[in-house]
Amino acid sequence: MFFDYHLHSQFSADSEMTMEELCQTAVQKGLKEIAITDHHDIDYQDNTIEFLIDKEKYLKAIEKMQKKYEGKLIIRKGIEMGLQSHILTECDQYLKDDFDFVIASFHTAEKNDLYNGDFFSGYSQWEAYIQYLKTVLKVVKEYDNYNVIGHLDIIRRYGDFEKKPDLLENEQAENLIKEILKTIIKKNKGLEVNTSGYRLDGQNPLPSFEILKLYHQLGGEILTLGSDSHKTEDIAQKFDYTISQLRKIGFEKLTTFNKMKAEFHEL
Repeated sequence: MFFDYHLHSQFSADSEMTMEELCQTAVQKGLKEIAITDHHDIDYQDNTIEFLIDKEKYLKAIEKMQKKYEGKLIIRKGIEMGLQSHILTECDQYLKDDFDFVIASFHTAEKNDLYNGDFFSGYSQWEAYIQYLKTVLKVVKEYDNYNVIGHLDIIRRYGDFEKKPDLLENEQAENLIKEILKTIIKKNKGLEVNTSGYRLDGQNPLPSFEILKLYHQLGGEILTLGSDSHKTEDIAQKFDYTISQLRKIGFEKLTTFNKMKAEFHEL
């Protein structure tokens, strides 16, 4: 009984997978429920690509899939919102009450893109990581219109560095992560466990198991599982292994969302 809560269709500028292909594969892999969560990044800091979704067309496409797969697959209206501190009002206006599930993601920091490397200019590796975490903390203190933080330590994926250390290896970074986790727990928000992280080091999702252990120790309970798939072969990637590791940490439930309300399921 698996739920893949991070999936990208052709509505994301970096995916060519159709919603039909996505849903077919989810059924074939035995998933009970999915959330389609395409990218919407207002003022994305790379003018070579645009991550903006026509919301009306997007929601109608999901509704079409919901009708077609009724009784076979629960499909939630999700979105991955790229958050920056200067666009939070616009994010609220876009989201309104139209979605079941919102991932809060950070693809840019200090008005610079992570993927293309602009953000890292002028910083050492740990300086960049710490500045990124400060950006995340500022937003989660100010903003509430989301359910989980997506791939919290995604900063490890980027930057031209030989090693990709766990963010808890640095005391200042660890303290920032603790403050982020305490903030979201207090606000009844959660974390996403994103299995695309295995493509980085083969051993951890995003965030790392060490960060997930800290989240559990602090009392965090809201946890979604997502593959961050942009192609069919990655859907539900390493879910069995990930769930076994989450049980070892002490987590007992996974979370799904319906009209932004959490629903808990025994692991």
